[in-house]
Formats: sequence, C-alpha cells, structure tokens
Amino acid sequence: MNNSDNENLIENFEDDQQVYTNQPATLDFNLERQGQVPQQHRFSSTKFRERLSSIDPLEWAKNIKMPENNYYTYPCNYDLAELHRQCHYIQPDQDFLDKTQATECPCCNKQLNRKRINFLTVNMWQLLVEDYGIAAPLYFTFLKFQMILFIIIFCVYGIFFITEVNWVCSDTKNNICLTDPHLIQEYEDACELNTIYMFVAIDPFLSQIKCSSEIDIQNGGSGFKWVYVQIAAFIIFLMNILLPLEYEIIIRYKQIKYWDKEPTNHVTENKKSVYVRHLPYKMTAEEISQTICKAIAMNNFDQVAKKSVLFEHKNSIQELVYIYDIHEINEMNIDRENSLLDFMITLEQMRELKETGMITTYSDKQIKTYKSFNLEILDNLFKQQLKDIMFKTQKIKSYLKNGLPYTNKVIIKFETKEQRDAAYLHYRKKWYQNLLIRYEVMKEQNRLKKLQNNQVADITSLYSDSRTVSVDDLQIQSQPVQQARVSVFNQNTQLAKQQYDYSNKYVEQVHYQIGVKRGFRINGIFWENLGMDTFKRLKFRLKAIFTAAIASCLLMGSFELIYFYQNNPNQVQRKSDGQLSTWEKILANCLAILVTFLSSYTTLTILGQMAKSRRSTFIEVEESIMHFFVIIQYFLIQFFPYIATFEIWGGQKKIVACYDLVTLSIHRIIFKQIFHTFHIRHTRFWLRKRKALKNFNPKRFFQGQLNQIMTPAFISQRGRQFNMLFILTTALCLIYICPVAVLFCLGFTIYIYFWDKYAITHNYQIDKRFTIELFSHQIKCYQIVVLPFSIYLFLRLFWRFDWIVYSVFSVGILMIIVIIFKKRIVKFIIFKIFRLRKKIPQTEFREQSFFRSYNKFFENLRIESLTDILVNLFRSSENESINKQSID
Repeated sequence: MNNSDNENLIENFEDDQQVYTNQPATLDFNLERQGQVPQQHRFSSTKFRERLSSIDPLEWAKNIKMPENNYYTYPCNYDLAELHRQCHYIQPDQDFLDKTQATECPCCNKQLNRKRINFLTVNMWQLLVEDYGIAAPLYFTFLKFQMILFIIIFCVYGIFFITEVNWVCSDTKNNICLTDPHLIQEYEDACELNTIYMFVAIDPFLSQIKCSSEIDIQNGGSGFKWVYVQIAAFIIFLMNILLPLEYEIIIRYKQIKYWDKEPTNHVTENKKSVYVRHLPYKMTAEEISQTICKAIAMNNFDQVAKKSVLFEHKNSIQELVYIYDIHEINEMNIDRENSLLDFMITLEQMRELKETGMITTYSDKQIKTYKSFNLEILDNLFKQQLKDIMFKTQKIKSYLKNGLPYTNKVIIKFETKEQRDAAYLHYRKKWYQNLLIRYEVMKEQNRLKKLQNNQVADITSLYSDSRTVSVDDLQIQSQPVQQARVSVFNQNTQLAKQQYDYSNKYVEQVHYQIGVKRGFRINGIFWENLGMDTFKRLKFRLKAIFTAAIASCLLMGSFELIYFYQNNPNQVQRKSDGQLSTWEKILANCLAILVTFLSSYTTLTILGQMAKSRRSTFIEVEESIMHFFVIIQYFLIQFFPYIATFEIWGGQKKIVACYDLVTLSIHRIIFKQIFHTFHIRHTRFWLRKRKALKNFNPKRFFQGQLNQIMTPAFISQRGRQFNMLFILTTALCLIYICPVAVLFCLGFTIYIYFWDKYAITHNYQIDKRFTIELFSHQIKCYQIVVLPFSIYLFLRLFWRFDWIVYSVFSVGILMIIVIIFKKRIVKFIIFKIFRLRKKIPQTEFREQSFFRSYNKFFENLRIESLTDILVNLFRSSENESINKQSID
C-alpha cells in the first residue's frame, strides 16, 4: 500500500490513539475501487514473446534496480544481517561492538545495546521488567524459591534419613533390631549396595526406626526418632500440598509490585472486543449493532434484556475488521518470491559464465547440476523463469481482483466494556450448540469456496490466453486520489448473489446463528490462521492431535515395555545376584539410556505437532501444548514408573526396585538438562545459520531472507518452566526414599539458573507474547496433575501411621478452603500483610488497534511491494525496447 492509502486507512488511529468520529472504522480488503482508473499501459503479448526471444539478458539485467534497505535488496549484505542479529540480543558480542558504530538495525529499528552486564550477578528484574514484562524475570524468582525449598526439605527430612541409614549400615549386626527376616535382608542389601544415593526401601527404614524407638523408650529414652520422622514426612507433604497457594502469592506479589511495568495489566482492547464467527453474510456495522440490540432485547432474562439500550445509538461499534482467508495468496506470493530469487541467480550465473567462464553463484537445489550449465541452458532458463514470474503475478492479480475469500468472521471492538460484556453474555452458548452452528455454516462456506475457486480458475485461464496484457493491471497498489484500499475488488456478481441468497435465508435468525468469543489481545494474534478456511484449520488441528497422540502412544508404549523389562522379577533377581552377562549388562544400560531418550523425544514430537495446529493466537497454541504436555510429561512419563514400582514390584520393601526408580529419575533429569542446554530452538538456529554462512555468497539471498536466517530463536519460556517443575516434582517424590536425589535436583537447579541467565542474554531473544497469564496457567495445569499424585504417594508410603487418615482428611478440607478462598487469601496477604499498592504507570499505555494490526500484517506479506517491483521491472524493459526502436 502507498502512503496515501495508509493515511486514509489509519487517519482515525494516529499514534494508536482512537479519535472518535461519526462513522465506525471498518477494515475491508475487498472495497470497490474508487476514482478514475488511469490510462493503462498496454502491449501485445505476441510482440513481447518476439522481444523476449531477442532480449540480451545481461543488457536487460542492467536495468533491474532492486530496492535498497528493503526485504528484496539484492545482493544481500552480511554486515547488515549481523547487525540485525546482534540487535536482538540483550548482550551483543563485544567483538562486534568494537567493529561497528551503528546504534540500531535499519530494517526493524531495534536498538543495539552497548551497555555491558555481568550475567552472574545482574538483577534480572532490573534488566528485563521494563522491556519484557514480568514473566521472564519471574522464572528466575521461581528458581530461587525452588532452591530454598530443596534446602528446607533436605534439612527437615534428608539429613535425618541419611544419618540414620549411615548409622545402621556402620554396624548392621548390632544396630538392626528388626525381626522380619525379609526386611533385615533388604536393609543389609541396601547397606551392601553402598551407592552414592544412600537410600533404603521405605518399609525397612520405617520399621527399623520404630523398632529402635521402642527400644529407646524401654531404656528410659524419649523415642524421638519415630515421632520426628512422622512430623518431618507430614511437613514435606503439607509443603507440597500448599505449593499452589505459595506460587499464587509469589505471582500476584510480583504482579502488584511491578503493576506499572507490566503491559498486560493495562491492555484494554481485548476487554472491549469480541470475535464473531458464523456470520451469514458480510454485515455492516449498523446491521450488526441493530441485530445485537434486537437479539439482546429478546433475551428471556430481564437483567440481560435491559442492556439492549447500550446498542441503540449509532456509534456503539468502534472498530469492525472483516477476516479474510489470506493463506492461499500468501503461499502464492512466497512461490513467486522464490521464483524471482531463482531468476536473479540465473542472471548472475550468465554474467559469471560470460566474464570468468566459471559459475560461483547457485541455489541449494542446483548444487549438483550448476557445473554443467552453459549459456544456452541459462538463456532458456532465463526466459522460462521470466514467463513463470509473469504468470504467477497475473494469477495473484486475478485472485485479488476476484476478491479475497470472506470467512464469515469479524472482530468487533465496542465503545465500552459494558457493551462487550452484554453481547458476550447473550451470545454465550454451550459447546454442542456451537458445534451444530459450525457444522451448518461450514457446509455453506465450503460450497461458496468451491464456487469462487472455479471462478478464479476461469479468470486465470482468461488472463493466460489473453492477447493483450496490461502492465498497470499487475500493479495492485491504489492511486493517491482514491479514498480506500483498492488492492482487491468486491466479490463478483454471481458469488455476491449466492451470499445474498444465503443471507436472506438466515438473516431473521442471525442472533441464533453467530458464535461469539471473547476478544483477543492484539500482541499474539495469528491473522493468517484466524482467517484460514475452517475445513483447513480443522484438518491441520486433527492431523496435529492424532499425530501427537499416535506418536505418544508408540513412544510411551516402548518406554513402558522397556521399563517393565528392566524391572522383571527374574531380571531383578539376576541383577541382585550379579548373574548378568557382559552383553546383558550392556543391553540393560542401553535400554536405560533409551528410556530417557524416548521420554525426551516424545515431548519434542508433541511440541512439533501442536505448533502446526493452526491456532488463532499465540495463547491458544501455548495452552494446547501445555494441556497435552502435562498429561504426557507428568502422568505418563514421570508418574508411571512410581506406580509400577510401588504397585507391581513392591517398591516399599525391595531395594532393587527402588534403585531402578532412582536411577531412572536421575538419568532422566541429566538427559533433560542436556536437551535444555542444547535446546532444539537454538540448535536449529545455529545449524541454519551455519549452513547459510558456509561458502557464503551474498547473491544467493535477498536481504530479508538472510535477516530471517540470522534472527535468533525465541527462548522457550514454557519449556524452561516445565523443566523447572519436572526437577521440582522429582525431588518432592524421591525425598521420601532417597534424599540425596534432592541434592542432585538442587545442583541442577543452580546450574539452569546461571545457564539460563547466560542464554537469555547471549543466545536468545525474549518473546513478549509469553505473559504472566500464560505463566500462571502453566502452574495451574501442573498443580491439577501433580497434587493428586502427591496425595497418592504419601498415602502409599506412610499408610502405617495411625493418624494418616485424619491428617489427609484435614489437609483435604484445607485444600478445599484454599481453592475456594484463594483469591481472598492472596489479596489479604499482599494488600494487608505486605501492604503493597498498585503503582500508576509513568508512561501512558495507549489502546492498540485491530485495524492497524491487521493492515500491518497484510503489508508484511509483501504481496504489494513485490508486485510493484515486478511492474517497474516489466515497464522499464518495455520502455527500453521502445526507445531502441525509436532510435533505429
């Protein structure tokens, strides 16, 4: 879009500040062209073919002028790409800073940070909260809290456990007072095992303590050991149960303390907007407002019906954004972009072959064939590519001229929050009602889509067979005198008639048909996914879910089979007797490693598939991954070995079963930290960058393509938080039978604390879309799965205590109270005990515009800019030809 279009489109949104006018701002990409169409520049396709056969590609290439400081700058500049990369880091490389005087990236306007920091001692809140909000530094606060928690539970229970086990093992004949031969043998086996883990099965341990305490009481002592172990175990259990409340207090404390710094606290556009689906036709703002008013007035509840007065005035809608299916045209433009790059590479190959006799520039797909190229082959390739580019441009132009497919979706931003609440309250439906509505509207949309595709194909064939081609028709930018967007035309008459008939059929029942969801936060909308055809999105989503589910079942099935093999009673007995052969020992170790690898690979498979589900927003993608991930990560991967150990193999009494459980848990943590250190996002970025820079040739890329390759990956805050919680869960589960494992977990927590401080400042860029709400949602998902298992594990291990039933019942009542009154409890602690107050922001947070965001997204697709480049290219070629003919 040119400057005049931008001024017309966003005149009411200057500096993101809404200026109220008499008419609502409506964004519609299919507005009809206005104004006079300029005199078109035509030329004969027959003459063009004749001219194409006589064109000297090298002379013609001299007239090609690619834009400067643009995505399509050619050849690319490595120094600019490196500047682009370094500007995304909180701590750029010192060597790079010494070599450049630049202060910002010219393509994205990111500032180059020259301030040096020490990642070991830097305060992450001071460093991150101003620019990235609360979520990123809060992760490091949770790591600190986790370290303190590990130290507390180890001091309360672990020191006593290890001291007692060491004292018994120092002289088993005199110190063991057990009477059960099996328990005595298990305790002696634990002492003979003599590993660094220093643990024993829980039944022999508790029986020994109870026996020694009874002897101590008989000798006039207090028997404190038996009392202490019960109190210590219950304290740890209580701390585990109260973790949700502790996390909530920390999250809300930081949110209130930095209230003026967190952008999500001041976002208002999602509170005043709704996302509407299943509109029967493209309704105007006035029609939508009247329909909502009438529908609410018909509501059976008087309190809701009274709110219809909110929609009686004309300006009840502030913004109305129609959603179009842009996926197909975006794919077409990407294909055209790749064709243009191949075309530029072909011209460079012809120049090199003519001047030096050797080709040094080639694309990835030409690695094995470029050495066999000659001038004749390249000349034919040049002509074919030029025709291909013209055809693809014509195809895009005809697609746009026919009109982008309307998806019967719209985003409505009301004037007030009360209007939005009233509309959402009325249109809120049950899931099965939405399902029936979606099915009915999807059928009609699919029929209209097929009709439009047939029309696009007819128009495309018409263009390709036409005797005359208009260069100006290839240009989809509007003229300055036009008052609205003219990149596309309205739906043609036949399609409009179909939509009109459809609208007449359902307009009387529109308040029953449309589906309303809460509005989105603009920072995180995937506009292309939002406008994708419903059947396509459903296909992507089902494919992602089924692929992830099948992969999880296969991988987890292998995981469980291997684990059962490792803990087979015969295998266990042979292990304890030392009867395993060398090959069996190697196989056992390989299987142990394979188990940990399968668990990690399962999570990666889930992440990859759920990311392809074409969700509408970043929040929906992250939440879907969290929901799927929690089931696999905790229930199937982490908790299954505990259930198998204590329910099948008698882990309460058998030291070998406990040893396998502890070994597996420690191995899994080690492997997860290896994956954590060499994270797949950073590894993929590093490999992609290394491939591009190996034998680097600036003529193999557009500047924008190289910039994208050099852009650092976003740090996976969700993945890091899951890793943190995985370590926490392992420590809280193993503390009862192997307190030394808590020290391992403490060591890994300290490691990831400092490693992530380095990674977040030197290796990654921070994603602002991961907000405090997502952080809190992930904690809640974790708690829903982990808390029931924590209760099960405590009951399974300490059922012998007489008070266990009463204590769990009391804790259950306490949990119910905390869940019901959690918000009030947290508010009392924060506002009354800590006496915090919300600070007024020093800078004004301006309300963002869906209008501007969607328009900017369409501009970033580069459809118009690339068409403009090609139009100028064809026009300059024709002008040169005309000038030559006039000279002759």
